[in-house]
Amino acid sequence: MESRPEWFDYLKLRFSWGKNGNDRIGNFLYTSLMDGGQNYYFGGGYQVNNADPAKVGEITGSMQYGSSPGYIPNPDVKWEESVQTDLGLEARFFNSRLTFGFDYFTKATNDMLMYQPIPSYVGLGAPIANVGDMENRGVEFELGWKNSAGDFNYFVSANASYLQNKLINLGNETGEQIYENAGASGVGSYVKGMNGEVFPYFYGFKTDGLFQNQAEVDGYVNNEGARMQPTAKPGDVRFVDTNGDGVISDDDKTKIGKGAPDWTYGVTLGADWKGFDVNMFFQGTVGNDIFDFAQRGDIPAANRPAWILDRWHGEGTSTRIPRMTSANPNGNWRSSDLYIKDGSYMRLKSAQLGYTLPDYLTKKISVQRLRIYISADNLLTLTAYDGFDPEIASGGYTTIGVDRGIYPQARTISLGANISF
Repeated sequence: MESRPEWFDYLKLRFSWGKNGNDRIGNFLYTSLMDGGQNYYFGGGYQVNNADPAKVGEITGSMQYGSSPGYIPNPDVKWEESVQTDLGLEARFFNSRLTFGFDYFTKATNDMLMYQPIPSYVGLGAPIANVGDMENRGVEFELGWKNSAGDFNYFVSANASYLQNKLINLGNETGEQIYENAGASGVGSYVKGMNGEVFPYFYGFKTDGLFQNQAEVDGYVNNEGARMQPTAKPGDVRFVDTNGDGVISDDDKTKIGKGAPDWTYGVTLGADWKGFDVNMFFQGTVGNDIFDFAQRGDIPAANRPAWILDRWHGEGTSTRIPRMTSANPNGNWRSSDLYIKDGSYMRLKSAQLGYTLPDYLTKKISVQRLRIYISADNLLTLTAYDGFDPEIASGGYTTIGVDRGIYPQARTISLGANISF
């Protein structure tokens, strides 16, 4: 490229295609294995009626040592397959001080390996099966700049990726499936997969504020004049009749958010001057939601976050946080958009400040190089989320974005030295 401009240094186009498999599951799931320790009592039973009240509830008979199948096997289980395609370019300008990269990628996954929900009364672990197809596509950008002015050198680099995924085929008759259900807690089902939608997504009721007085409760009626929420009281949540059938039921539950971000980004800054050096790394996400499972207000024996002070306690006092009641006849804390919060954040993930001693000093102590530094992790987080930590990692892929109140990532500060002899 002899005719290229002086400011243009390098351009590379690339294309890649690949197919790989995923077998990251447990061993021997194609066959049934027996679990020991499944002991039982033989020749007796559970005492329900007994002349001696102290013996009610006792188990009589002799304990026998037993075994049982640990899970339901799937003899047809096989590899999950993914076909990945990438088209990109790399460029450098101004004597490589400015760098740029771009990628467009797709990933088509077939025969996804997923555990299949089964009723609890089966008494065995869920089987794993090859179910469904998924498509991921997105773009990634990289941009960097480095320069110097005398003894001062600096650089900045940034990258960002945009990702969309879609469930093409779930592999069952209905094309939809519940993956997370907290029915015993009153929350109900809250994570779902459906053909044609992002996978997975948060599932629940849409809400329309709180009933501020009895007149609003009485006025929320269907076309036949019947109250939509007959057990509601002032301060309770008003649920939206999304399907328009005049009844608030599980049929009104719909997509209310998603845990996967649209954008994920990172920024690195660095500089050095006469032995001093500094490096900082920022990371963040945009376009993701958090299902704040830790916020339930219907548990009478639990401590409360500070936001509970803003609960409804009279007309006009709140339009989002319902009244406090352990009875909860209206089901205020079932899965709804009240749990959904903006999970976008930017975090100073790491920062380090160092100083390298000059050679004339290190030679006096027979050291080739000595650098001392102070570093910090998770030093600063900017987010609208009011939970412990927007950077959530609690469980598998179907619980991405679900905050169960796990311990947040710790902020750490450390001192150290790098010594070369």
